[in-house]
Amino acid sequence: MFSPSAAPPSPKPKKKRKATYVLRKEEQSALQQEIERLESQVAVLRGRSLPPEQAAQADPVLRRRQAENAALSSVLRHQQLHVANAQSLLSRCLGDQHTHPLYTRIRLSRDWPERRATLRAIRAEKLRNAYEYIMARSSHAQPEKMQLSDERFESAQGDLCCVRFEAVHFRGVESLEQVYNALIFYLTNMEISISERLGHITVRDDYDSIEGTAYNSRIASTEDCGVTTEMNAVSFPQLFGKDELGLGIGPCAVMASDCVDEDELYPYNPAERVRKDVSGAVLLTTSRRKVKHKGGKRIGTAAVAGEEETELVVTMRRAAFVKLHRPQFPVSPFALQELHEGIARWGDVMLKTIRSVVYTTS
Repeated sequence: MFSPSAAPPSPKPKKKRKATYVLRKEEQSALQQEIERLESQVAVLRGRSLPPEQAAQADPVLRRRQAENAALSSVLRHQQLHVANAQSLLSRCLGDQHTHPLYTRIRLSRDWPERRATLRAIRAEKLRNAYEYIMARSSHAQPEKMQLSDERFESAQGDLCCVRFEAVHFRGVESLEQVYNALIFYLTNMEISISERLGHITVRDDYDSIEGTAYNSRIASTEDCGVTTEMNAVSFPQLFGKDELGLGIGPCAVMASDCVDEDELYPYNPAERVRKDVSGAVLLTTSRRKVKHKGGKRIGTAAVAGEEETELVVTMRRAAFVKLHRPQFPVSPFALQELHEGIARWGDVMLKTIRSVVYTTS
């Protein structure tokens, strides 16, 4: 017997019938698809003996797809043209600039204590400007990707200018300090690296260091074309621990460099040399990433049971504003072209030197 409290079984819900117009619409869609399928099959059979272009034109489905692809390609092309137009405007803005965020006017006197006091006074500001500019310049970049941007233009005074930004990665290194020390090695041996890698006769006329916190050097280099360039530069390197630059900012290294505009002790020699000014910034940061290649000696690798092997990667982001002043003495068109083409080669030497030091000592 059933329990008096047992509820009667609920009736099954009635299946809702589709409206007639919905059924007809579905039938029409199915028939249309069948027609297209049959037409496509007929076109395939007819087009077996035709060239590919004519066979595609004989197939209505392919014709429609081609029309859609052409429309999408046209939209994409117009978007790319808008981007190219924006890049052209940006290049014009660069050419109209009379200064650069990394540049600061620097004047050094004859007195050695006063010269060093000047460098100490501007050091903190130069490091801050270098860090802020690099962070702003790379704010929308993909940190794991390599990047290179190189813009060159002629100023109203006839000087050749180069605005360069680059991001490179040193994979499998031991530490941030290892790459930083390689950077300092290049800084203190620049003339040797340039001579060895470019074959230019390069000498350091003067060199001053303030306990590794500030460097001032004057370098003259004779190019392959026979013209000598000169550079009077100051550099400020610094290794920062975690949170030293701000809360949440990891360990990093920054190097700011700039040109000396006026030096009472070592004035420029425009009658015989072409002046080269460099305002630059370098930022080194660290991250851990999956190991790309197996085998070989991997120094900075680590793995936890059940997890993929990772390696230490130091990313170097560097920016530079290079100005090659218009020669004040006769220079052949060939020599001038050689100077223009090699305006950024010292930066390439810097990267190759750091790589050589890092991966040779690992």
